[in-house]
Amino acid sequence: MTADGRLPPAERRNYANVFNALGRIVKEEGVLALWRGAIPTMARAMVVNASQLASYSQAKQLLLSSGYFNDNIFLHFCSSMISGFITTATSMPLDIAKTRIQNMKMIDGKPEYKSAADVIIRVVKNEGVFSLWKGFSPTYLRIGPHTVLTFIILEQMNTSYKKYVLGDTSGRGGL
Repeated sequence: MTADGRLPPAERRNYANVFNALGRIVKEEGVLALWRGAIPTMARAMVVNASQLASYSQAKQLLLSSGYFNDNIFLHFCSSMISGFITTATSMPLDIAKTRIQNMKMIDGKPEYKSAADVIIRVVKNEGVFSLWKGFSPTYLRIGPHTVLTFIILEQMNTSYKKYVLGDTSGRGGL
């Protein structure tokens, strides 16, 4: 429904509400159209979570071993920002594929793209390899703070759990 307003007036579907949209999509495009883009969305979610978790742990270890950081909120903040940057870089190509599949048109009764790989190949071929990272800055500005909040809260919860539940007073975090 949100993307409908960005279409040219002749191509807009003008859904009245969510229920109208669901009914018309099922009637006009079939039930499976409700799940268009679900596979690339799941692939993106896996990449985001894997890169976020792994890069946070690695960044934290690297920063701690540098000798310039102590295990505190500043370390967690810096590690999270590095993790957010890496997460953005790894997820952008899948984000591009997911969005284009979700917004694709039917051409002569056939979908515009065959798969996420088809989208990525066409984007690289027609727009250049760096087009896979169009919108990097706004995406990082969205993912970075989310990653910071996620890991700072996680570290604080781990510290509290160790202190109040396990009785560990060493003050060290959990990741």
